[in-house]
Amino acid sequence: MKFFPADAVRVTDGPFASAIRTDLAYVLSLDADRLLAPFLREAGLAPDAPPYGNWEDSGLDGHTGGHWLSALAHLHAATGDPEPLQRLTAALDVLERAQDAVGTGWLGGVPGGASLFEALADGGVAAARSLGSSTHWVPWYNLHKTFQGLVDAHVVAGDARALRMAVRLADWWLAISWRMDDDAVEAMLDTEFGGMNEVFAELAALTGRDDLAAEALRFAHRAILDPLREGRDDLTGRHANTQIPKAVGYAATGDAEQIAAADVFWRTVVERRSVAIGGNSVREHFHDPADFAPMIEDREGPETCNTYNMLKLTRELAEARPRPELLDYAERALFNHVLSAQHPDGGFVYFTSMRPRHYRVYSQPQEGFWCCVGTGMEMQARYGEWIFGVEGGALAVNLFVPAELDANAFGVRLRMTTAFPADGRVSIAVAAEAPRSFALRLRVPSWAGALEDLRVNGEPAGAAAVDGAVIVERTWADGDELSFGVPIAVRAERLPDGSPWQAHLAGPLVLAARDDSGELAGLRADGSRMGHIAAGPLRPFADLPLVADGAGGVSADGPLRWRLATSGGEVELEPFAGIHDSRYTIYWPVDGPGRREALVAQDAHLALDAATVDVVAFGEQQPESDHAFAGDDSTVWSDGDARGRTLGSGVTVVLNDPAWHSRKLRIAVRSGGDAAIAIRLGDALVAEADVAPGVGALEFVIAPPAAGARLSLAPVPGRPAPVVTEARLLR
Repeated sequence: MKFFPADAVRVTDGPFASAIRTDLAYVLSLDADRLLAPFLREAGLAPDAPPYGNWEDSGLDGHTGGHWLSALAHLHAATGDPEPLQRLTAALDVLERAQDAVGTGWLGGVPGGASLFEALADGGVAAARSLGSSTHWVPWYNLHKTFQGLVDAHVVAGDARALRMAVRLADWWLAISWRMDDDAVEAMLDTEFGGMNEVFAELAALTGRDDLAAEALRFAHRAILDPLREGRDDLTGRHANTQIPKAVGYAATGDAEQIAAADVFWRTVVERRSVAIGGNSVREHFHDPADFAPMIEDREGPETCNTYNMLKLTRELAEARPRPELLDYAERALFNHVLSAQHPDGGFVYFTSMRPRHYRVYSQPQEGFWCCVGTGMEMQARYGEWIFGVEGGALAVNLFVPAELDANAFGVRLRMTTAFPADGRVSIAVAAEAPRSFALRLRVPSWAGALEDLRVNGEPAGAAAVDGAVIVERTWADGDELSFGVPIAVRAERLPDGSPWQAHLAGPLVLAARDDSGELAGLRADGSRMGHIAAGPLRPFADLPLVADGAGGVSADGPLRWRLATSGGEVELEPFAGIHDSRYTIYWPVDGPGRREALVAQDAHLALDAATVDVVAFGEQQPESDHAFAGDDSTVWSDGDARGRTLGSGVTVVLNDPAWHSRKLRIAVRSGGDAAIAIRLGDALVAEADVAPGVGALEFVIAPPAAGARLSLAPVPGRPAPVVTEARLLR
């Protein structure tokens, strides 16, 4: 499948067109001087304005600026509006000035970034491992956004200067990389480095340079690639959005073996690890695919960044090895997770909880600069790139979305009009200066099975069936109109582990019930470090309505509305993507023997959650960063999808309780022997506590610390130390 250039397609109507307009307003509301301030600072130049806060002044300085370049390029292509292009050109002026001032090719907002990376040249494995320390958060991930923004400015927006800047930055890195041996490079890659292999592959394709193609292959990260080459799923417990861009890069290299590995990754994630909306991960990590209980129970469900990158992977694979299920996944992700991840009034979602009766929070333009804000700005502009393509010489219609296509190679323009999925009828009008002979390939979604009433100019049309599509081949004249129906039936889907929870779908749409709008704490997130988490109270499972197995309990109730029969009476279902500012339920417990008792048992953790003021999950990147984790000789411990930290010589975190409501401290531990741990809060020793085998947690009554809320956990001399998995402050 070859997709059309972004500027060849215009989304003309419907929710996707509205989402693009909303995104444009959000992106243009951002202050360029503040976004670009980190780049000028790192070049030794005076910024024109203070930088933004939130993630933009806590180690990821400049990452949003890179995303912003990409978003401006895609928004200009998607809309034709000149303002994004003007903003992009002006931003490149500033970035070029910063790059020229340094003189080495370096360009980035990473604090101390140039010297940090340059120390890798002769630092060996030890220096490479230190790159992933929490002191610098994820510098490669950050720098990748600059690389990708420059590449998009060139490829999507046509700016030749941006390519020159990206190549200068690449050459700066190559001078360092050539002095690193393979062991040091592999150690360096044991961190989140974004899609650097993809970027180097793109730059190689744009320049024809073999050294850039070789660098793409060098960013393979064998710890992830090798199991995939063997067809193995070794993802449980791993940080999901660290791994997904690596697979995107595997698919982009053009190397057959790496493309095959990327395909294994895609099948593993989509078929075993994804939920109905097309998203994956809990608390940013891949959990055990044999147990989806964490997905249902946790407030931190699928991360939007993951789906953004899974769509990039899907696109790469569709271009290399097209098959129907790739477009089925893209449709599912776009109509549900992506469309739902932006508020109609603006603002992006980080976590989309699958927990019944929970909710999501949204960023505010001048406050939140999370990773999912950056990817959100980009992906809301990119709906049009999926709608049309070319496969096997035929002009392909992939999604049923109101849109116009300028298909120069075919000598025609197409205009698709439809109210789909509110209505299953689709019409495609042809405009051409002269008759043109070609095949039109119409996708048949797997959930539809067939297209109905296929006509050209009102007359029945013949079509040839192929895998996942039908092909109408004829000489098309100006004014020709092709029309057809797409049957939209309701179906039920269990969680991938087969557990008794089901979602309901109508065609491509995931259906959900709008619940109450009470206690939506942080609905519009502030600039706090953890503002992206919907921290309001969890509703219990014990009184959830039960549903019958299958879709028999769902009946139509008007356009885009259905009724679901439950043990508590009928509830209204609607497309999940349209539910905002409310709690919601997507997955329903399926009735059966002992089901109510099982739901009651799942509520056991609610008292602990309700009493929690703050919690740190050790071994998880984001919670550790949010709490200023320090512990240079501590290592991440994992057992399946359980994670924690060895103590090394000691670890510290800063606990968040400004008004100090906490009265208890709870430390969750794992120990296989008679261990001990020293616990300090501020300057005070809380305890030197024994940890006997089988002990899961230690609780202590505490007083507000006199010297801040830094929690220190250390070994007791002469005693083995436990692994720590969690620290909680309790009321």
